[in-house]
Amino acid sequence: MRKSIRNILFLIVSVLVLTACGSAAADDEKLIKIGATAGPYSDQLKEGIVPILEKDGYKVEIVEFNDYIQPNNALDEGNIDANLFQNRIYLTNFNENHDMDLVASYGVPTAPIALYSEKHTSLDDLEEGMTITLPNDPTNLARSLHMAEGYGWIKVDKEVDPTIVSEKDIIDNPYNLKITPLEAAQTPRSLGDADFAFINGNFALASGLKLTEAVNVEQTPEDFLIYVTVRKEDENKPFAKALKEAYYSDEFLTYTNENSEGYVKPPYQLEKE
Repeated sequence: MRKSIRNILFLIVSVLVLTACGSAAADDEKLIKIGATAGPYSDQLKEGIVPILEKDGYKVEIVEFNDYIQPNNALDEGNIDANLFQNRIYLTNFNENHDMDLVASYGVPTAPIALYSEKHTSLDDLEEGMTITLPNDPTNLARSLHMAEGYGWIKVDKEVDPTIVSEKDIIDNPYNLKITPLEAAQTPRSLGDADFAFINGNFALASGLKLTEAVNVEQTPEDFLIYVTVRKEDENKPFAKALKEAYYSDEFLTYTNENSEGYVKPPYQLEKE
């Protein structure tokens, strides 16, 4: 009799444990961890996307990063489910160099690279020997150099892949400019010493700069929009579909129109206007 009671109690406890584990697993399926650089894209998630996902029963944890390396490492290792900080060209190069298979799913409203200065208000203010700072990661360095070339400040070698042009590929520098690549996060701090600085939109806005204060703003092509990135095997999972639906929603378009003046919109938002 006692043995039977013990067996019954054991079964009851086992069922309760399994039920609890099942509930935890269900809860985990509704948790999305997203990595983003601190600043506008993290804010965009918190203010524009999380409320939409929460209505669908999801819980979102945002993990903030301050560089362009760790968000992809964390995603590849499975520590986060998605990240939001990079453009398609940067990701293609990163995948090749680090043997990863991450996928840029779709673009989001993007703050463009812009040229800022605390000393000058016009491109025409350029003079001999001025210092120009710009981000040193290959993709954004190339973008900045092509902007400078468009101003007539420099010329770069046309035989070099335009997506990875560096300061070493400058073949004409008629103003003897001091071209100084820096970590992207450091470019806003360089304004006190530099004459002009090319600054990524996320770091510009995070440091308190406004797009309307820029000397000049990039006309950002689609390849340089910031993309939601996931692991290839997760592209069609429920969380990835829910995240995409939130970005494609009319509710998020309204948020973008009200809070992201000067941002470059992705095609799916432009089609709704």
